[in-house]
Amino acid sequence: MAFACPATLTVTEQAQTPEGWAGTAVKAEHALQAAKIYNGNPGKEEYDLRPDDEAQKGKSLLLTWILKDYRTMNLFVRCFYYDTKATVTANIPAPVNKCSVTLEMKADGTIVGKSQMKCE
Repeated sequence: MAFACPATLTVTEQAQTPEGWAGTAVKAEHALQAAKIYNGNPGKEEYDLRPDDEAQKGKSLLLTWILKDYRTMNLFVRCFYYDTKATVTANIPAPVNKCSVTLEMKADGTIVGKSQMKCE
């Protein structure tokens, strides 16, 4: 079963205008920056799971979670996107046993470039 964060997220921004001013809504598309896996319930009782494996390959960092050992509680992913504080979450389907996230990193640890997520 294929499962992953959406590669992009469309966000609508609306200005909070002072009296006498008018604002417009703007839609912007943001690319995936990172993903974190949690157990529990989003926005309530949730625990950030550390990756089971981290592998550096050049500028890329591969994070891998083996999920079968965490299935006593609900598992979900929170997806983060460049240049927005908006995130999306989704429960990870029970048949999914492993998720990997590839991040392109600068030397100082900043995430740059195109990130990818793959679960199976």
